Amino acid sequence: MELAEVVSVLGRLAPLALAESWDNVGLLVEPSPPHQVRTLLLTNDLTEDVMEEALRVQAQLILSYHPPLFRPVTRVTMATWKERLVVRALENRVAIYSPHTAFDASPHGVNDWLAKGLGE
Repeated sequence: MELAEVVSVLGRLAPLALAESWDNVGLLVEPSPPHQVRTLLLTNDLTEDVMEEALRVQAQLILSYHPPLFRPVTRVTMATWKERLVVRALENRVAIYSPHTAFDASPHGVNDWLAKGLGE
């Protein structure tokens, strides 16, 4: 499936308009098109170890619940782990998407799931 199609499906499941204004959600790292997604890796938090796992399984997309990029990135070097994530993702043509608070607020999202677990 083309990355744009996957992003569209994710946007229907967790509309980005539902996200908190302070949050950094959606497609955070986009390799140049065309970009086919055959393997998607899910994670709560994207770390360097998770990136290595994504590369091992040859994922073309990482869906990270928490956004790995939150503050503006002023440079992309190997100096910090977050910068290294961007470098590794782009070098290996891995897209990164985060739904975070959009998924929290979406129908059938995290908050609904938690409420059902508590007996609503």
